[in-house]
Amino acid sequence: MRNWLLPILAFPAAATAQPAPDARPPAVFLSPMGEPFRASAAGADLVGAWFRAADADGDGALTLGEVKADAARFFAALDTDGDGEIGPAELSRYENEVAREVQLGLQMRGWDDGRRRHRRREPPPGGGYDEGLEGAGRYSFLNIPEPVIAADQDLNRGVSREEFARAAGERFLLLDRDGDGRLTRAELPPLPQPRADKPKRRG
Repeated sequence: MRNWLLPILAFPAAATAQPAPDARPPAVFLSPMGEPFRASAAGADLVGAWFRAADADGDGALTLGEVKADAARFFAALDTDGDGEIGPAELSRYENEVAREVQLGLQMRGWDDGRRRHRRREPPPGGGYDEGLEGAGRYSFLNIPEPVIAADQDLNRGVSREEFARAAGERFLLLDRDGDGRLTRAELPPLPQPRADKPKRRG
C-alpha cells in the first residue's frame, strides 16, 4: 500500500528569507478518485507518480481499463472489511485520516448575540484558493469536493465496488478531452494554484 500521500504547490521562498526545510508545507495531489499523493518538499512530480502507477503497460497513456483498475486498487485499500462496499465508518476514515484535504478548505466562522447574525469565510493562513473550489477540488483536476462519496449514486451513504468503477469511467471521459480513449499527460488540466491573500488596508 502506498504511503498516504498539505497546500498543493508551495510558492518559492524569497532568496533573502528562505524558511527552514521542515517549515515548508509538503505538497499534495489527489487523484481523480481521491487517492492522496504527498511529498515532503514542493516540486515533486506527484501527478507523475499517480500516472505512472496507473499506466500498467507503460506506454505513456491511460486507457479506461487502466483507470478502472487503478480505481479498483484504491477501492480495495479503502474497503478495510472487504465486504465490497465503502461504508460509513470507512468513509469517515477516508475523510478524517486518509485524505483530510477533502474537508472544506475555507473555515466558516460565525458569531451571534442570541441569534445567528453573521457568517464569513476566512481563507487558511498562507493564501487560499478560488472560492468555487472546496475539499479535494483544491488539489485535483476535477472540482469534486469529496471524490469517494461522490461515487455513491444510490445515495445510501455507501459506495459499492460497481459504483466506484462507474465513477472512474465517468471521470476518465471528463479528462479524455479529445475522446480517443487514451488519456495522456498533455491532456491533463493544470492543477489549481493557491493564491496569496492581499493585505487588508487599514483605516
